[in-house]
Amino acid sequence: MNRGLIIGKTNVGKTLFCIHFARYMGIKELQWLMERTDGRTEHKRMSLSEAEATLSGPVPHRTRNLQSVAVDFPRGKGRHQLLLSDTTGLTDGIHPEAEVREAMAQTLKAMMTARVILHVVDASDIGKHTSHAAGRPAFGSTWDALDEQLSNFGTLQSGYLILANKMDLPDAKQGYRHLCQRFSRHRVIPISALYGTGFREVKQHVWRFA
Repeated sequence: MNRGLIIGKTNVGKTLFCIHFARYMGIKELQWLMERTDGRTEHKRMSLSEAEATLSGPVPHRTRNLQSVAVDFPRGKGRHQLLLSDTTGLTDGIHPEAEVREAMAQTLKAMMTARVILHVVDASDIGKHTSHAAGRPAFGSTWDALDEQLSNFGTLQSGYLILANKMDLPDAKQGYRHLCQRFSRHRVIPISALYGTGFREVKQHVWRFA
């Protein structure tokens, strides 16, 4: 089964996107595959509301391993499955907690074999920091060298996609415009993980690689 990996910094909305996109794809109950950094795996069943309440939120690094759900994509008379994997938030530099460092290493390793890479960024925060940037996309606190490296890696991956999240918030349109200007070689899709906007376009992209 091909893997679709959701990556990005902390608190950009990766887990919420994973849960709500699974719901958009018709999943009524989440059958999580938890892949621990020590190689162990376990299965966990959750309702969508339970997953949203316990797995997503503003606390950094709540996700500390790959947590995946199988999503069906119709293809011809049959269907293909994609393992949609939520990941720990990446940070620049060395994180003080060993568990978080191991989770980040797990994410980077998974990027080497993922068929689809969905790079989630906070368009609202980017827009806030670029609104007075004299017309050039000078990024603020949520876009740094790490995101630049991820986007550079994405040039080698046909399944790479930038998701400009939080389009329901102020300054997000400005952030989205700057992302499109700076990363014209990549496709950038504006979404709201909270409200599910833009999911149709994401589905069309992911379907090609499932």
